[in-house]
Amino acid sequence: MVTKVKVEFIGQFRELTGVNGITLAVEDPATLDIAIEELMREFGGVLHERILDRGKLSEDALLILNGRSVRPADLKSISLKDGDNLILAPESAP
Repeated sequence: MVTKVKVEFIGQFRELTGVNGITLAVEDPATLDIAIEELMREFGGVLHERILDRGKLSEDALLILNGRSVRPADLKSISLKDGDNLILAPESAP
């Protein structure tokens, strides 16, 4: 099965991807770290350099899932459900 997650790009991430957002299909069992990997496959190196720093979530990237900020340590443990909303924004975004 596949879980569909709505992803919105804010600020520099919108500029890097060239889109406001996408619907991302993630194979089950869908977790947030797998969704991030799928985003990097979809958008390539431009996104990879801004999201990850030495294999960990960059301090410049802010992930917000369903209105709640996500701690980098929780990426693997957060399960996704159909219809979840993920926002990717620069840390300095208002």
